[in-house]
Amino acid sequence: MIFDLEFVLSALRIATPLMIVALGVLIAERAGVLFLGAEGVMLCGALFGILGAVYVGDPWMGVVWGLSAGVVMGLVTAVLTVWLPTDQVVMGLAMNIAAIGLTSFIFRIAADDLQQMSPPMGWSAPGALSENPIAAFLFAVPPLAWLAVILYFVVWYMLFRSAPGLLLRSVGQNVKAARSAGINVVLVRTVALALAGGLAGLGGAALTVGWVRSFADDITAGRGFIALAAVYFGRWYPRWTLFGCLLFGLGEALALRTQVLGGNAHFYLMIPYLLTVGVLAFAERGCAPREVGKPYEQL
Repeated sequence: MIFDLEFVLSALRIATPLMIVALGVLIAERAGVLFLGAEGVMLCGALFGILGAVYVGDPWMGVVWGLSAGVVMGLVTAVLTVWLPTDQVVMGLAMNIAAIGLTSFIFRIAADDLQQMSPPMGWSAPGALSENPIAAFLFAVPPLAWLAVILYFVVWYMLFRSAPGLLLRSVGQNVKAARSAGINVVLVRTVALALAGGLAGLGGAALTVGWVRSFADDITAGRGFIALAAVYFGRWYPRWTLFGCLLFGLGEALALRTQVLGGNAHFYLMIPYLLTVGVLAFAERGCAPREVGKPYEQL
């Protein structure tokens, strides 16, 4: 059977990194910054996540390392796109290219240590609880998937039910009006990019520590761009963005599962990327924040 409980869990494991990164992209673009560098930030978070898990011996420390690397990358993005500012499209693409080279270089340095040590597995259900089907299912759901759900509610509340979220959305919608109201646009966008970078790095750690449990060059394989597509699909709202990530997760889980049917495996692996192209082709752009991609020049 293709569609069974294991298929659902596989889709959740695949969708979890996308959900976390997409929330970061949502915060950045709601603040008016085009976060094309999400792929590169996610890649750095993936590397430092597995390094933290291996060197410290705790998967949660790997999550912390990945999140911290993402915050640093987010602040670098803020300096270049908000404080200077540079072109957001060029900066995002440059960030992705630089991240590929940087992670490959660091990975080569730490390759010997990674071969001698393996990341701790952890996060498994105790034997007594595994006898209960309901408890076994709840423990089978990856912990980072639960964390992604919690982050969804936190981001939703912050953006649409809190004063900081109102400030952030106003900066992304009309920067001149926000500046006239006395809002520090540079500070708001810097904080937003730090949060976005942290979530993108956390998503990378969720990929390597929570799912693959290893690292390879360009392991993200375009998932940062898929997260961007999920935000466009969700019309810059958390609920539909989450649904888009789950849709892509189901697509990749189906691609992996249907390989047992035979034929060319690469044909099935095209499924999630074809979904991405379809979303980008038919997504409505009219609801995007007005200031996305526009450089902000301080007076």
